[in-house]
Amino acid sequence: MTTTQTAPGGAGEVRGLDTVARAEAAWLVAITEGDEQQRALMLPDCVIVHGPAGNVHDRERFLTYNASMGATLEAETSEVTCREGGGRAVVTCFQKMRIRRVPDLPPFLVQAVVTRVWFATDEGWRLGHMQLSRRQPAA
Repeated sequence: MTTTQTAPGGAGEVRGLDTVARAEAAWLVAITEGDEQQRALMLPDCVIVHGPAGNVHDRERFLTYNASMGATLEAETSEVTCREGGGRAVVTCFQKMRIRRVPDLPPFLVQAVVTRVWFATDEGWRLGHMQLSRRQPAA
């Protein structure tokens, strides 16, 4: 299974995230659109563990760090598994992103094995925890 960056209603339609699949699709759209779109899908106390070195960031610090990496132009997932129950869903996948770090150069590929933990809220599914084991090209 492969999920790409198209979500019914788009990332801005937060209340429409009535299924985990819609939340995942909205997340792929949001990471190509920017901080506000991602923030709308995250719980305020969301924790993100990421990078080749294992950074642990809260929501705001992660969004700042992620923006400093350059614009994500494309995102897709494959090998998606989801376990849902008790108002929580754990999604694991392989994620590929094309990121434009330097305007005059072509985007580079970043690959990651990702686990996202979604929580059911009155407004729809919200991201509460994410772990990304990124593999980036050598500097």
